Amino acid sequence: MADGVRSGLPMVRPETASEVEVLRSRLLVAEQREEAVRMVLRALIASLRPLGFNRKRFLRCVHEEGQDSPSEGPASIRHTVLHQEARRVLREAR
Repeated sequence: MADGVRSGLPMVRPETASEVEVLRSRLLVAEQREEAVRMVLRALIASLRPLGFNRKRFLRCVHEEGQDSPSEGPASIRHTVLHQEARRVLREAR
């Protein structure tokens, strides 16, 4: 087996500390985006009722999650994702 090759794919190794920091920051942002999507899913599940979708409850839950999200740092991306995903749910719920 060739050095640095597993399963026929070359291993990617960052060369400098700055590349590692860039990858870490991207990972943090991706994790926060994932958490925001989970928040929207929790709000959607909380707003489902036997007779259908409770739009007001959904909006209230998303609003509360937005208030609990930080405004600075990597977690601030949650606001954008919450807004985008909530709009998508509302558009599909018509």
